Amino acid sequence: MKKTRHALFILILSGLCGQIEEEKKPKTFLFGLIKFDTESAYEEGAWFDKWFHAREFAAPVNMIPVEIHYGIGFNGKTSGSASNLGENSAKDDPDKIKYDKTMDPEQYIVQEFSNLWASSMEVDVGLINIPHYLVGSSWMNVMTGLTYRTSKTLYGAEVPYKEWSQTNVNWGDTVHFSPKIDEYMLTTHFQYQPFNNWFINFRYSYGLASALFYTADHEQWDETLTGSGTSAAYGAGIRFILDPGKENRFTVGLDFRYSYTKIGSTKKNSGLHTIWDPDDKTPINRFDLSNYGLYLTLSAFYGGNKTIGDKAKKLYYRKDYVHARKNFMQFLSDYPTHANRHRAEEYIADCEYKIPYTIMDEGVMLDKKNKTQKALDKYMYAKSLVKNDTLIMNTLDRRIDQIALLWMLAAENMLKEFKYDEAYNLVKHVAEFSIHGKKELRRFKSWVVLGEGKKYQNAGFIGKAMGKYANALEMNPDLIYEVKSLQYRAGIQMAKLATEADEFEEIQLAIYSLEFARELSGGIGKRNEQLLLDLNQKLKTLSDYNTRILIEQKMNLARTKQAIARSEKLKIGQTIPQVQALLGEPHEKIIGSNGSNPEEQLWIYFVNQKSLQLSFHYYQLFKIEEL
Repeated sequence: MKKTRHALFILILSGLCGQIEEEKKPKTFLFGLIKFDTESAYEEGAWFDKWFHAREFAAPVNMIPVEIHYGIGFNGKTSGSASNLGENSAKDDPDKIKYDKTMDPEQYIVQEFSNLWASSMEVDVGLINIPHYLVGSSWMNVMTGLTYRTSKTLYGAEVPYKEWSQTNVNWGDTVHFSPKIDEYMLTTHFQYQPFNNWFINFRYSYGLASALFYTADHEQWDETLTGSGTSAAYGAGIRFILDPGKENRFTVGLDFRYSYTKIGSTKKNSGLHTIWDPDDKTPINRFDLSNYGLYLTLSAFYGGNKTIGDKAKKLYYRKDYVHARKNFMQFLSDYPTHANRHRAEEYIADCEYKIPYTIMDEGVMLDKKNKTQKALDKYMYAKSLVKNDTLIMNTLDRRIDQIALLWMLAAENMLKEFKYDEAYNLVKHVAEFSIHGKKELRRFKSWVVLGEGKKYQNAGFIGKAMGKYANALEMNPDLIYEVKSLQYRAGIQMAKLATEADEFEEIQLAIYSLEFARELSGGIGKRNEQLLLDLNQKLKTLSDYNTRILIEQKMNLARTKQAIARSEKLKIGQTIPQVQALLGEPHEKIIGSNGSNPEEQLWIYFVNQKSLQLSFHYYQLFKIEEL
């Protein structure tokens, strides 16, 4: 799928062998009054991510030290529909109160609409993100802590004490059934935060409850009549963060809460669910409160900020894959157990795939501006980052090869203009990235040596010039005609200087030059013929010296071969000093990145009409080539 996505781009780039394709123009409508740029600045899926995964790499909330809820609800049941709210929407549920079997159903407590309402305050303390501390999960913050809740009915219903007293005189007090509940619960919050400024909160609580439920004036409750039981609560709401940029932050929100509290049982004393009535004041042996409420919530919490992973994803969707990858790597280092670590790894893999294409695209733009060197740097960098993608690798190799051939042609033109050094330096640069340059290094070096010989000859140093010509011819036999021509001119010059020759090498060179000049021109005149005889006589007197030098040279050569045979062999992995000890200084040394990166070097030895090329990476030999 990824290769298909980039196929068109690759086909366009492949046209660089001729001419770089012109930049696409935006589509226009209404005679150019409206323009649409068909290329988006954002990565595909940016808007979906913004709405559904905006905080997938956010740090987890560590702790909520306190959360306070205050609100009003009703104890009863709902009826009707949400579109037609009114008194009939909240009704008493008489089945929630259980009486002694002796009680006549007509004597049950009747609760009107006004008797159902209650106020409540709830406090959560010490909420800790336990999964985060255990496994580092942060996809949804799961906070667990303790809750204390107190609630009371605002206007309790009066009990039918006159009717009750007919059954049991002890039930005849003028009181109101107005439960006052204290609850102690274990609470768990589930937080889902899609955006920075707000989040959705779900709550579940379960615990123990105690109750006082008789009061005469709604100010004092009868404490000799108590009940106990269990309570469960569910809540859902929204929280708005007041200061999202700080470490300790505050929220305000609104919750809808439903709870179900069971006080007592059909048997007045049954362990956990009990109504304690030592004075036998009530026929009630159990009541359940099904409460629906709306609560204002205030809280404080620590953690939950966005991380460098979120910054990395923002860079990714803006197509800055290089910096996105760097930040994703930092995120994995900072949050090694994050719940969405695998997503960060997927983004990194995608960045690594797309980075070469991005860098290649930058190179294309530079190519269009004729900034070929900078474009080449981009192509080489992109190539070094490619992983298992033959499509882009072949395209980059093709364009790099085109640049190499273009510069080799330029170097050939420099030779025609006698710019030997400039031509050789250009070929050395091509050799850093292309086999075309490596193959031609020896030939272009021969022209440099030839040029040095010309300079010596023009300055009158014929001996040194002839030595350079010999070296050049050894490197490049194709220079034979050029060298012969120069040697002929050198012979004519030597004829003028031969009478002063008194060194062995000078005499030999003068004789060679005169004989070569005679061979080319068919004669050198009587004066020069006599000079040649005199020089040969001088040379004869130095034959012993010549023999001794020759023997010494052969012995030195034998010693060198024997030393090399005994020494360590050249092999991959040797350091620069080890290679230097084996082979000595190279004839040519090319430093990477135009001389600015000594960790990458190419050493060249010219041996027996061939070039031995040694490539070093981080100062170690990693490739040996013989061209």
